[in-house]
Amino acid sequence: MERLFTYWTKHCPALGADTRSLVRDRSKVRRYAKQQVIKLETERFPFFCIVLSGLVAGYRRNSHGSPLLCELMQPMDYFTGTKHPFTPRLRQAEYTALEKTELLLLPVAEAREAQLRLPAFAELVQVMKQRKINFLELLIALDSEDTCYARYCVYMAQYGSQAIRLPDAPQWQLLRMSRASFYRAKAKYLRHFVSPGETS
Repeated sequence: MERLFTYWTKHCPALGADTRSLVRDRSKVRRYAKQQVIKLETERFPFFCIVLSGLVAGYRRNSHGSPLLCELMQPMDYFTGTKHPFTPRLRQAEYTALEKTELLLLPVAEAREAQLRLPAFAELVQVMKQRKINFLELLIALDSEDTCYARYCVYMAQYGSQAIRLPDAPQWQLLRMSRASFYRAKAKYLRHFVSPGETS
């Protein structure tokens, strides 16, 4: 939990004792093993979740019933088990820990109240929401590209600093390409954009 407070004070130096107390008293920390399901698609999960460590993927089903990766949460990203933080309505998505993961779970009703009552909490949510918006903009940019290589180039241009910390499998799922196509695109990209002395 202290890593959250450290991150928080970078964006909101005047983090008050009332905000810290709310998080300590009302939330719980839960640990998940690699590949453990956090929430099933139809499961009620009324929590505002902050990733303290690890990696979480959110999947939704397409019109054919196949799961598609649509969210990827790294440390200090959030997701909700409800449609959004201001409703108890079910979010029809499945969340899985792609690595050993530690989550802070705050009941969504408490998070809603904290956003209205505590400016520091509202500011943290805005910072994390901007990260989520950036990720959604990446998905839109990827969808506009026709070839695997073009998608990989856009991905590295917009998400390269995060990509180097990710396992390969969620990357090819995110890019909507096969494992083989991912490695071909990555190899071509490295030949064109990375000098011999650099690493990917």
